[in-house]
Parts: sequence; structure tokens; C-alpha cells
Amino acid sequence: MALHYSPRSVLRHLPLPLIRAFMAHEGITPDALARPAWDALVEGDTGALHDAWRKLPPDRREPFEQMMRQVHELASEAGTRQMIAEGPHHRVELADTLAGIDGFHAKAPWVYTYHRHVFHTARQLLAAGCPMGRFWNLTTGFDDVPFDATPGALTNLRQAVAFLYREQGRGHQCSIEQYERDGALYVFLFVDDYTHTHTAHDVRGTLTRTPLRPTFEVVYVYTPSGVAPNGVGTLDLYARGDRRWRAELRERFCEHVLHTRAPLADPARRSYHLNGLIDHSFPLTTDPARGVLSAVIRKMRVVAREDMTRRVVLEANAARTGDVYEMLDIHFPVERFPRDELLVSMVTFTIMHTPPDGDRARPLTFDVSFPDACNLKSLSPAHREVGEWCLRQWGILGDDEPGDYGGEDDGTDGGPAGAHRAA
Repeated sequence: MALHYSPRSVLRHLPLPLIRAFMAHEGITPDALARPAWDALVEGDTGALHDAWRKLPPDRREPFEQMMRQVHELASEAGTRQMIAEGPHHRVELADTLAGIDGFHAKAPWVYTYHRHVFHTARQLLAAGCPMGRFWNLTTGFDDVPFDATPGALTNLRQAVAFLYREQGRGHQCSIEQYERDGALYVFLFVDDYTHTHTAHDVRGTLTRTPLRPTFEVVYVYTPSGVAPNGVGTLDLYARGDRRWRAELRERFCEHVLHTRAPLADPARRSYHLNGLIDHSFPLTTDPARGVLSAVIRKMRVVAREDMTRRVVLEANAARTGDVYEMLDIHFPVERFPRDELLVSMVTFTIMHTPPDGDRARPLTFDVSFPDACNLKSLSPAHREVGEWCLRQWGILGDDEPGDYGGEDDGTDGGPAGAHRAA
């Protein structure tokens, strides 16, 4: 899970020589008044560097900050692995070069500066390859269904998605990008949104209001059964909107790219996204006002991508908060088992909650298994309501219930890769 972004925290980790190389490459030069401060900078003086950055003119400060925000997203082991894996698709071998650069916050800006297309594609694929959150929806049951990524098929999909959104008064323009990686197909559509009013200060410091038509993202990740970790073909869909739009978008992909219908869904079965739980910082948010007081993981089943037939169950001490993650670090040290190489296939949760008509907290324990199994349905309606509320709040339950998201896109979310594009 990404750490909170702040310019000062990113600047603290960026090597000064790489900052200077980036500025030279982008033609970002301090003006005459600011140049002495930049020339006097020394490695490790974060405060002076932050002040020098803040005093850059807006047209030079903003591309600098854009670099920092995006570097922050890929400054990790998973980000580095994704950039190295993406390099050969652009005829670039990065492994040896990045091995000689110390620190993830040095590797990422080097790729951003000298191989921008590799960086941006890796950033998109990393976000799409870890589907988490309420706007991702998983469909399973695609048995031996190949995909059609020919220009004609993708053009038909682009036109069909744009036509669908024109019913809402948007979608007048739509662009598509696709990538085939490790047998899976990634499709990103950038669709015109409603016209917004962009309020900002111009270079003279005058407040201006400018019409702006941003784009929003629709993302498909199709993994055929032949390359899926558990042998079951899946379609992950990212789309903001209510139940009807997600179902329609799924059908458009199945029609134009898979040339089949979506598998019939069993209304008693839903999809669950568990991989985010491999991260220590995954937030199991609670709400005392609703009677949900605490939540812990009692048990976690872990498998390695390289051999899905071998599984390890970590059963924690219920009295020790975070014990399952202590066990994970002991039995799967991150140096030997990078977290992006592990999958969570089953979790047991215990929630302490106070019923509306009760005066004391009671435990609720239930199991969730990937992709679509959960024993909440065998519990009482009241317990099931509490458990499903928690799973939705945590972004684990990916069902199509109307309460999942009942409104239209409000433009507040920039998409899975955090990018909100303006047309």
C-alpha cells in the first residue's frame, strides 16, 4: 500500500545528482534570484532543497512536482521489478543499470528521466496488476477463452464504450491503450468526462476559472485460464458508476474482445480481493458509531506465485494485535519472499461489534477465500450485515450490490494509477 505523499518526504530520499540531472534533462533552470540557492545545495540538506523547490516559478515547479508524485508511486521493490520487466518491451535492459543505483528513490527518477515511456507503462501496469478498492470488480469462470487484441477488436471496444457513456452526456472522445504481459491482456480506456471548471492561479497570481474536460479511466485486466495462478480465467474491471454501467462494460469487453458472453453469475457467490492484506499497513477501518469496535486477522493462508500447489496457513495469537504479520515476516522474510510474489488465498477475521440492541461487545469470526467463497451466508442476517459492511469498507468485497456505489462518477478519483487526465 502506497505511503502518504508529501514533497518534503520525497525530497528527503531523492539524491541531489539525480535531481540536477532531471532538471537539466527537462530544461528546468532556476531564475537569477534563485540560482545561488540551488548552486549552494548539498546532499542531505532537505530543508534547503525544499525551500529552493518552493521558490521555483510555477511553470518549472509543477513539472518537478509531477515527477516527485509519480516517482513516489514506483519507489519500491515492486515498482523496480515492474520497471525492469517492462524494459524489454521497449528494447531497454534496465536490470544491470538499476542494480548499480542505490535506493528505490534513486532508481525510479533515473528511469523517469531517461526512459519515460517505460516508467509510465510500468506505473499503469503495477496499479492494474494489484486490483484493490471498491471500484474494482472481479468476474471468474472464463474457461479456455482466448482474447482478441487485434486493432479491429480494440477499435470496436473503444467505440462501444464511448457510445455507452454518451447516454450520460460524456464519452465524446475515447482513447485506448493495450498491453500483453505474461499472457494477460491489459486494456486502458480514457474517456471524456463532463466539462469541469478548473480554478487556479495563473503565472501572475491571478485567480482564473477555465473550462476543462478531463478524462476518466476504464480498465480491463483479462487473465486466461492457461496463465491464471489458480487455473481459472478472470476479468478484473475498474469503472466508477452504478451496477448497470459495470455490467454493461463487462458485456462490451466479452462481446468485442472475447467473442463470448460473460459467465452466468451465481447470485449467492461474490468476488473477494485479498491480496492487499499481504501489506502490514492494510487498514481494517472500524466505525464505533455503527458498533464496529475493532477488527483483527486471526488466520491467513499464503501461497507463492511460483508454485500454487504449496500453501502455508499462519494462525495468529488472537490476543496479540498484528501477530499474523509478525509470523509472516518470520516465516516469509521479505528479502527472500518479495511481497509481490506472494498471494493471500484465505483469511479469517474477528470483528468486535456491539449489536444495536446490545450493551456489550461480541466477537464475530468468519472466513473469506479467493476468489468467491465466504461463510457469512451461514450466519444470522445481523452478523452477515456487519461482516459485509466491513468487507466493503476495506475494499475486499467486489459485488454488484446497488449500495456499492450508487452515484455517477464525481470526478474525485483519478483512476487506478492515480492519473486524472485532461483532454
